[in-house]
Amino acid sequence: MSDDDTKDMVETVDVSPRDPDMPQAPGADVFRQLLHQAVRVADMANSQAMRMALDFAKVYEREQGVRQQFETQLKQMTLMEKQATRYAEDLAGMLRSERERRQELERALEHERIASEELRRTGLQGISHLVLAATIKDRTTGTHLQRVRRYVEAIGERLGLAAQLVEEFGYSSVMHDVGKIHTPDHILQSEHVLSDDEFSVIKQHCIDGEKMLGTARFFETARAIAREHHERWDGKGYPDGKKGEEISLAARIVSIADVFDALTSKRPYKEAWSAEAGLKAIEAGAGERFDPEIVAGFVALAKEGVLERISAEVAASDDDDHPGSPAR
Repeated sequence: MSDDDTKDMVETVDVSPRDPDMPQAPGADVFRQLLHQAVRVADMANSQAMRMALDFAKVYEREQGVRQQFETQLKQMTLMEKQATRYAEDLAGMLRSERERRQELERALEHERIASEELRRTGLQGISHLVLAATIKDRTTGTHLQRVRRYVEAIGERLGLAAQLVEEFGYSSVMHDVGKIHTPDHILQSEHVLSDDEFSVIKQHCIDGEKMLGTARFFETARAIAREHHERWDGKGYPDGKKGEEISLAARIVSIADVFDALTSKRPYKEAWSAEAGLKAIEAGAGERFDPEIVAGFVALAKEGVLERISAEVAASDDDDHPGSPAR
């Protein structure tokens, strides 16, 4: 029986006219009360069931929404994972490429180092040949060049130059007079003061030396020394009349070492000066002929006994009793 049928039955029972003369069946009121209660309980149960069904529907709907969100997020995470995987693969590829490029660069640097070392050995060999040629021209040149080189290296160290630069200045200094290979012997070995014409000829050795050293980068410093070692701090030197720091540092250093050794060595046209007299001449030329800062360093080396030691060591290594070559 449905709920509506039960209600109709109850209402029919309630509204049916009673015959006051008819006797009431025992328990009829109790039955009606129980029937009313049953209907109410059924209504309540039905209402509760409807609420539960609605609540369940809402919960189900929410759960479906959550599931859809979860699925969406899961898809996004899957996509992100794929992208991250691609990024990781790309990064790994980049790292491999970078590693390969670095290895190629290291190999190229090693080849460059080997080539530079070979160039250096070739250059030094060329220097040896040029010095040998100059020595054949003038047998006193060898010890002069050795002393000048040692003086130049000592000055460079005193000035705080880098070791590589000190070495470069040293081996380049021995070529400062290489242009004299073209100078006639009667002028180089002259025992009298040179005439103006003869002096013009000998001044040409600066330009000749620069030309002889070509254009190779290895000889860049040597070319500057060859051309500029007779320039003066006050601009009155030759061949270009450069002054001050227009003159390369290497040439300014070689100029002092060369003049000091020329003064303190015996030449065809003069006797050797004492080291003290030579040093005074260098000091007197500070600010005029020579860079005053380099002169100060050179004087300090003399006071420390470095110049005397160098001269003695070079003399001990060579039996030549006639050191020095003309430095005009």
